[in-house]
Amino acid sequence: MQTQDNAPIAEQNLAEAIDIGWLDLSQANFYAGPGGFTGLRYNGKEYKRIQLRRAMPVQSPEEYISVADHENKEIGMIRALTDLADNQLRIVSDELNRRYYCPEILEIKSVHDKLGYVYMELLLLSGGKRYERSAAIKDVNKNIRLLDANRLLVFDVDGNRYMVNSLEKLDKKSQKRLEPYMF
Repeated sequence: MQTQDNAPIAEQNLAEAIDIGWLDLSQANFYAGPGGFTGLRYNGKEYKRIQLRRAMPVQSPEEYISVADHENKEIGMIRALTDLADNQLRIVSDELNRRYYCPEILEIKSVHDKLGYVYMELLLLSGGKRYERSAAIKDVNKNIRLLDANRLLVFDVDGNRYMVNSLEKLDKKSQKRLEPYMF
Protein backbone atom coordinates (compact mmCIF):
# COMPACT_ATOMS: atom_id res chain seq x y z
CA MET A 1 0.00 0.00 0.00
CA GLN A 2 1.24 3.49 -0.85
CA THR A 3 0.30 7.00 0.23
CA GLN A 4 -0.51 9.92 -2.03
CA ASP A 5 3.15 10.97 -2.27
CA ASN A 6 4.05 7.40 -3.36
CA ALA A 7 5.95 6.64 -0.12
CA PRO A 8 5.07 3.32 1.49
CA ILE A 9 2.89 3.75 4.61
CA ALA A 10 5.43 2.08 6.91
CA GLU A 11 8.15 4.45 5.67
CA GLN A 12 5.93 7.50 6.19
CA ASN A 13 4.94 6.35 9.71
CA LEU A 14 8.61 5.82 10.58
CA ALA A 15 9.47 9.31 9.33
CA GLU A 16 6.69 10.77 11.52
CA ALA A 17 7.76 8.69 14.52
CA ILE A 18 11.36 9.92 14.36
CA ASP A 19 10.61 13.56 13.59
CA ILE A 20 13.57 15.13 15.35
CA GLY A 21 12.31 18.69 15.52
CA TRP A 22 15.25 20.61 14.14
CA LEU A 23 15.56 24.20 15.33
CA ASP A 24 15.12 26.84 12.65
CA LEU A 25 18.39 28.59 13.38
CA SER A 26 17.27 31.73 11.55
CA GLN A 27 14.69 32.13 14.37
CA ALA A 28 17.09 31.22 17.20
CA ASN A 29 19.10 33.73 19.23
CA PHE A 30 21.32 32.20 21.92
CA TYR A 31 22.65 34.58 24.55
CA ALA A 32 24.72 34.61 27.73
CA GLY A 33 22.39 35.52 30.55
CA PRO A 34 22.94 36.69 34.12
CA GLY A 35 24.62 34.25 36.48
CA GLY A 36 26.47 32.53 33.65
CA PHE A 37 23.37 30.81 32.28
CA THR A 38 22.73 30.40 28.57
CA GLY A 39 19.39 31.61 27.26
CA LEU A 40 17.48 31.38 23.99
CA ARG A 41 14.97 33.55 22.18
CA TYR A 42 13.16 31.31 19.73
CA ASN A 43 9.98 31.60 17.76
CA GLY A 44 8.63 34.49 19.85
CA LYS A 45 9.44 32.85 23.20
CA GLU A 46 12.27 33.51 25.63
CA TYR A 47 13.95 30.72 27.55
CA LYS A 48 16.13 32.38 30.20
CA ARG A 49 17.91 29.15 31.07
CA ILE A 50 18.46 26.31 28.64
CA GLN A 51 20.33 23.03 28.70
CA LEU A 52 22.45 21.83 25.79
CA ARG A 53 23.26 18.14 25.43
CA ARG A 54 25.19 16.20 22.85
CA ALA A 55 23.14 13.28 21.53
CA MET A 56 26.36 11.54 20.45
CA PRO A 57 29.09 13.08 22.64
CA VAL A 58 31.89 10.71 21.65
CA GLN A 59 31.15 9.83 18.03
CA SER A 60 29.79 13.19 16.82
CA PRO A 61 30.37 15.90 19.43
CA GLU A 62 29.76 18.73 16.94
CA GLU A 63 26.44 17.39 15.66
CA TYR A 64 22.98 16.58 17.04
CA ILE A 65 22.80 19.00 19.94
CA SER A 66 19.61 18.88 22.01
CA VAL A 67 18.27 22.19 23.32
CA ALA A 68 15.93 21.91 26.33
CA ASP A 69 14.30 24.39 28.69
CA HIS A 70 14.97 24.54 32.45
CA GLU A 71 12.33 21.85 33.03
CA ASN A 72 14.18 19.55 30.63
CA LYS A 73 11.50 19.79 27.91
CA GLU A 74 13.17 19.66 24.53
CA ILE A 75 12.79 22.80 22.42
CA GLY A 76 14.56 21.30 19.42
CA MET A 77 17.81 20.01 17.99
CA ILE A 78 20.75 21.69 16.30
CA ARG A 79 21.85 19.49 13.40
CA ALA A 80 25.47 20.72 13.40
CA LEU A 81 27.39 23.44 15.23
CA THR A 82 28.77 24.57 11.87
CA ASP A 83 25.23 25.70 10.99
CA LEU A 84 25.42 28.45 13.63
CA ALA A 85 26.60 32.00 12.97
CA ASP A 86 29.96 32.83 14.59
CA ASN A 87 28.55 34.79 17.54
CA GLN A 88 25.97 32.05 18.21
CA LEU A 89 28.59 29.31 17.82
CA ARG A 90 30.77 30.91 20.51
CA ILE A 91 27.90 31.01 23.03
CA VAL A 92 26.75 27.43 22.32
CA SER A 93 30.32 26.07 22.26
CA ASP A 94 31.18 27.78 25.57
CA GLU A 95 28.13 26.17 27.22
CA LEU A 96 28.92 22.73 25.78
CA ASN A 97 32.55 23.01 26.86
CA ARG A 98 31.44 23.78 30.43
CA ARG A 99 29.02 20.86 30.44
CA TYR A 100 31.34 18.39 28.74
CA TYR A 101 34.65 19.42 30.25
CA CYS A 102 36.89 16.45 29.50
CA PRO A 103 40.65 16.94 29.73
CA GLU A 104 42.99 14.45 28.09
CA ILE A 105 44.99 12.08 30.29
CA LEU A 106 48.65 12.32 29.27
CA GLU A 107 50.08 10.20 32.08
CA ILE A 108 48.89 8.18 35.05
CA LYS A 109 51.46 8.99 37.71
CA SER A 110 50.11 6.62 40.39
CA VAL A 111 47.16 4.38 41.20
CA HIS A 112 46.05 3.19 44.67
CA ASP A 113 43.09 1.05 45.73
CA LYS A 114 41.58 1.88 49.09
CA LEU A 115 38.22 0.95 50.60
CA GLY A 116 36.51 0.31 47.28
CA TYR A 117 37.88 3.42 45.56
CA VAL A 118 40.66 3.78 43.04
CA TYR A 119 42.73 6.92 43.50
CA MET A 120 44.71 8.20 40.52
CA GLU A 121 47.26 10.96 40.20
CA LEU A 122 46.93 12.25 36.64
CA LEU A 123 48.84 14.52 34.29
CA LEU A 124 46.18 16.21 32.16
CA LEU A 125 45.99 18.45 29.11
CA SER A 126 43.20 20.96 28.61
CA GLY A 127 43.17 24.18 26.61
CA GLY A 128 46.81 23.69 25.68
CA LYS A 129 47.85 23.63 29.36
CA ARG A 130 49.24 20.70 31.32
CA TYR A 131 48.35 20.24 34.98
CA GLU A 132 48.19 17.53 37.64
CA ARG A 133 45.03 16.38 39.34
CA SER A 134 43.89 13.67 41.73
CA ALA A 135 40.82 11.64 40.84
CA ALA A 136 38.84 9.17 42.93
CA ILE A 137 36.93 6.50 41.01
CA LYS A 138 34.25 4.28 42.54
CA ASP A 139 32.97 1.18 40.78
CA VAL A 140 35.65 0.94 38.12
CA ASN A 141 33.49 -1.50 36.11
CA LYS A 142 31.14 1.38 35.27
CA ASN A 143 33.44 4.38 35.48
CA ILE A 144 36.46 3.29 33.46
CA ARG A 145 35.12 2.55 29.98
CA LEU A 146 36.82 1.45 26.80
CA LEU A 147 35.18 3.40 23.98
CA ASP A 148 36.96 1.42 21.30
CA ALA A 149 40.22 -0.52 21.03
CA ASN A 150 42.33 2.60 21.63
CA ARG A 151 40.28 5.14 23.62
CA LEU A 152 39.26 5.18 27.26
CA LEU A 153 36.90 7.37 29.30
CA VAL A 154 37.22 7.79 33.09
CA PHE A 155 34.52 9.24 35.37
CA ASP A 156 35.45 10.33 38.90
CA VAL A 157 33.20 10.55 41.97
CA ASP A 158 32.68 14.28 41.40
CA GLY A 159 31.21 13.68 37.92
CA ASN A 160 34.32 14.84 36.05
CA ARG A 161 35.32 13.09 32.83
CA TYR A 162 38.83 12.34 31.61
CA MET A 163 39.76 10.91 28.21
CA VAL A 164 42.65 8.77 27.04
CA ASN A 165 42.62 9.55 23.32
CA SER A 166 45.19 6.90 22.48
CA LEU A 167 46.11 4.03 24.78
CA GLU A 168 48.98 3.23 22.40
CA LYS A 169 50.51 6.68 22.93
CA LEU A 170 50.44 6.45 26.74
CA ASP A 171 53.83 5.70 28.27
CA LYS A 172 54.42 2.06 29.32
CA LYS A 173 54.16 2.82 33.06
CA SER A 174 50.75 4.47 32.60
CA GLN A 175 49.54 1.53 30.50
CA LYS A 176 50.69 -0.91 33.18
CA ARG A 177 48.95 1.12 35.92
CA LEU A 178 45.69 1.10 33.94
CA GLU A 179 45.79 -2.54 32.91
CA PRO A 180 44.07 -4.05 36.00
CA TYR A 181 41.05 -1.74 35.52
CA MET A 182 40.39 -2.26 31.82
CA PHE A 183 37.63 -4.77 31.17
